[in-house]
Amino acid sequence: MEDRDDLDGATTQTTAGGLVRLASLIAGLAREGVIDTRFGAKLMKRLDKEARRVTGPGATPLDEAEQAALFGALGEVDLALRQCDAASLVEANARLREDEGTSGKRRKGKKDADA
Repeated sequence: MEDRDDLDGATTQTTAGGLVRLASLIAGLAREGVIDTRFGAKLMKRLDKEARRVTGPGATPLDEAEQAALFGALGEVDLALRQCDAASLVEANARLREDEGTSGKRRKGKKDADA
């Protein structure tokens, strides 16, 4: 069940500029590999909720530059997390190939099995 009370009721004191700065920091930490991507994804989800509150009804309207900066920063976090996940997959694949090479076992592919 979604956290509805987070979006209902009280207005937020968070500014678009504050969210942009926070998103940039999180993206930088993700690129450096100092935060886990699962944790980064949770932070991203929370940032997204807060961004909806900042841009939603009852909030001070943002100009186009602020709105573009906010959505750009959220996209930056998303991209950084995806790149880290991709790099982790590449590293894991390389380790598997090393393990296969050192164990001396070779998997048979479809072509080898048919021959």
